[in-house]
Amino acid sequence: MPWKLGIVGMGPRGLSLLERLSSLQQDHFEPIELHLFEPGQPGCGVHATDQPEYLLANTVCSQITAFGINKRTIARPIGSPSLFEWARARQYEVAEGDGVNHLVHENDYLPRAVLGKYLSWAFEYIVRNLPDSVSVTLHQQEVTDIRVLDRHKYHILGINGLRVEVNGLAITTGHSSCGAPGRSPRSAHAPAHPVDRMMDRLGSTDQIGIEGMGLTALDTITAATVGRGGQFTREGGRLRYRPSGREPKLVCFSRSGVPLLARARNQKPLNWDYQPFFTTTQATDRLRDPYGGGSRAQRKLDFAREVLPLVNSEMELMYYSTLIRRTMCAERAERFVVSYLSGGPKSAEVRAILAALPTESRWDLASLMAPAPQDVMVDGTRYRQWLIEKMRDDVDEARVGNIDSPIKAACDVLRDIRPILRHVVEHGGLTPESHQSFLTDFVPVMNRLAVGPPLQKIEELAALVEAEIVDVGLGRALSVEAPTSGKTKIYGSAGTRQVDKLVRTHLPLLPAVSLQGGIIEALLRAGVARAFTNGGYEPGGLDVTPEHRLVSHDGHSTSPIWALGTPIEGPRFYTFVLSAPGAARSPLQEAQECAEDILRTAQTLSAAVPSARGDATRIPTTPQFSAA
Repeated sequence: MPWKLGIVGMGPRGLSLLERLSSLQQDHFEPIELHLFEPGQPGCGVHATDQPEYLLANTVCSQITAFGINKRTIARPIGSPSLFEWARARQYEVAEGDGVNHLVHENDYLPRAVLGKYLSWAFEYIVRNLPDSVSVTLHQQEVTDIRVLDRHKYHILGINGLRVEVNGLAITTGHSSCGAPGRSPRSAHAPAHPVDRMMDRLGSTDQIGIEGMGLTALDTITAATVGRGGQFTREGGRLRYRPSGREPKLVCFSRSGVPLLARARNQKPLNWDYQPFFTTTQATDRLRDPYGGGSRAQRKLDFAREVLPLVNSEMELMYYSTLIRRTMCAERAERFVVSYLSGGPKSAEVRAILAALPTESRWDLASLMAPAPQDVMVDGTRYRQWLIEKMRDDVDEARVGNIDSPIKAACDVLRDIRPILRHVVEHGGLTPESHQSFLTDFVPVMNRLAVGPPLQKIEELAALVEAEIVDVGLGRALSVEAPTSGKTKIYGSAGTRQVDKLVRTHLPLLPAVSLQGGIIEALLRAGVARAFTNGGYEPGGLDVTPEHRLVSHDGHSTSPIWALGTPIEGPRFYTFVLSAPGAARSPLQEAQECAEDILRTAQTLSAAVPSARGDATRIPTTPQFSAA
């Protein structure tokens, strides 16, 4: 009898697991039966195919793929087809404005609806090409409960009375959709996703508070402006906004008072492989285990004291080498790098080279990480003008590119060293106090510097602030008062505002996991899972082994239950990004580690398991799918 695995959630994380199982199962002959549970369109997750095309993905299309290493590379290269290759094969055109389009190229940011269509196509492609030893059943309904019958037998219950028996589980549910009890889109505190549908329920006379200046905040602002018929036009080289008259009044605010920096024009080739000099796995392992005992758990690190100086050196070297190359010559830049690496940042030769640079061009990570200046934040008019100028300067810098702009090249280092940061942080690698500080203090700054939107979005925000469609006069947010008489009062460093609706634009991951309902609570209640803790700190997420197997309440990991993505954001770090073709550390690599453990377990146990039961819709051997 085949061994049966239930995969709960078939968004991008579930899709990655399905793709890796398909590839790895080519080496296994024992039959495996997959039961996939997804109430929405399989593969897409939050990237719905019916959302407006003005909502863009945040990564250039050549750096997104649903496919990993293929054993038959002659038939399909690693990571192929990427989103770019898929869109190019379909002759997809990108609008430039004024009715002009161009055929998609590698560095275009495509609509999230197009990304959703690609992920949906990838799901059908993967299913169509499954090995003969794998069968798949798709259950298109929400899972409401999971019941543990014994260590190798589980019942998955669906919202419409479905009951399916499986021998193993994989939880890949993606972004949590849960909010505070009683909240609704018409309540004082509205969730931001999906932003276009949320905006449809808000009136043009409403005053809307937007908490945050991140990616989801920008989506919300776009839905409230372009989504209401407004238009951006370029006049004399400057972007201007022409309102439709149907826009609500938008009040935007954040704790730092500083928006995300724009993503620089991409100049890096697809096979870009940055090799860090300071922030390396070997360097951080030496900090953890200075005497070479070999145990990673020997000592937890203090990120701010021990790791951040390495990060600063990495960024500083990139900044100065780029600046010297651009303002002097490549030969002097190379000489600077050699001197920096051999003698350190305070060596005489390094100081002599830097002395030739203007004082205002000196590297200062602390100023990059700092919020808006205090003297600016107390004056709403002054802050508004400061913000417009800062955003426009940032857009100009972003146009230079992530190789030629010194500041953008340095900030891009944070993206390049993310695998090392994960190596440092994951599975309780930091002290509890440092772990909390890392997540609350450093990660928001890292996101602001290195995970910003396409530059056009920052340019549009500057135009909207200038047109007084977006009110930033609060300055830095101080507090939000509970709603009274249908209004929410927001206190800022430069004033106060009352709004009819407050939109929280932070996508929830998985906060205090014990407070969650549904399947997570069921697993905790059954004792087959436990919340992850790092000493006395609880960052959230379910505890897992390096192979992504759940750790039970008593500390064991013998149950055949695995989890990927946001349900384990806590022991793992940055689980919500999409995979890039050929990336050494990506969701596809994590899915590979998980799939290998799943197939080892299936191979061991498949001889002695009962059959699964339950009504379902069988996916045909050759599913019908559209090339569009």
